Amino acid sequence: MTGRRSGRRSGRGPGRVVVVGRGEPERGGIPSYLAMMVRAEEGLGRTVVLVNLSPPGGSEGGTTSWANLRRTLGDAWRVLTTARRGDVVHVHSALAPTVTALRAGSLLVAGRLRGAVTVLHAHGGRLAQQPPQGRSRRLTALALRPAAVVVPVAEVVREALVALGVPPARMRLVTNGVDVARFADATPREPRGDVPRVLFVGGLTTRKGVLDLAEASRTLHAEGVAHELWVAGGVPDEGDGAREDVLAGLPEETRLLGAVPPEEIAEVYASCDVFCLPSWWEAMPLTVLEAQAAGLPVVATAVGDVPLMVADGDDGRVVAARDVPALTAALGALLADPDLRGRMGRRAQDSARGRDQRDTIRSLASLFDELLDVP
Repeated sequence: MTGRRSGRRSGRGPGRVVVVGRGEPERGGIPSYLAMMVRAEEGLGRTVVLVNLSPPGGSEGGTTSWANLRRTLGDAWRVLTTARRGDVVHVHSALAPTVTALRAGSLLVAGRLRGAVTVLHAHGGRLAQQPPQGRSRRLTALALRPAAVVVPVAEVVREALVALGVPPARMRLVTNGVDVARFADATPREPRGDVPRVLFVGGLTTRKGVLDLAEASRTLHAEGVAHELWVAGGVPDEGDGAREDVLAGLPEETRLLGAVPPEEIAEVYASCDVFCLPSWWEAMPLTVLEAQAAGLPVVATAVGDVPLMVADGDDGRVVAARDVPALTAALGALLADPDLRGRMGRRAQDSARGRDQRDTIRSLASLFDELLDVP
């Protein structure tokens, strides 16, 4: 299968958008973004074709192996046989580690060989947190060259790309957005009770800070701060071993929700009282936007663009990454004070309204019009 074409409707502009990346059933920022683009075909003003690179049964994400090399060549062939002259080939990648960047570069080359305009959408905060050095830096910069335009999702990613030598004129910052109404109006999966719930949503891997949250939860329980810990997430890019390591470190009473389908996740947010994302690196995490849209105060770490998303002390709390005592104190204050939770949650929802998904779609539509020279 070379791709999935969404239904044609009237009023389409010239050229299609061939969206390339790892989509559903995988979970995470990139799969969610791809699904948004497919749903937003009308707003984008042109036919959207999805080339879903999510492999059956998972893969060795970000590793150098013969299996991944064969998969990369196969995926480049899929782009080559799907794209055509006059299309926009829109590749989505975290660009780290280096092998991931090179993979993205091969997909861009395939699009250019078909005469398409190529766009690289740069997700993920690892590029900024752990910038490539030496040979890896040169290879990453080389992988970016086939892109006519590079679209960072966050300011920290834009800065990392500038450091790699990408000219600012070749970049267009398009920040993430959220469907506020969907999360604000969701019916809870379970009604809230007297015991407040702390929610984590994300891949089950140590780099997401899940074990830091587990330690904070144990400390709070020992101090008599009643709460429930809900964890929603599945197998991360690192594989099932990383997930098993996290599961082994969670408190016994943790409520494990597994990989919640996207169409049900709003109900999970609506069932909880506080959202926590204690990641070691991020770009502009969609889960923070979703929690804010649901009216939850957010406790998150000062990584990526999180300090620009969460106003510390106003609509949530921002603490240093891997600082478990600070994380514990921030969560404890919110869990002990329902009025504070309510006040911060309302302000968080107001903040989310300023990052509506429709603005993101309009920015992308404008970019595609510019690239295809649509007046």
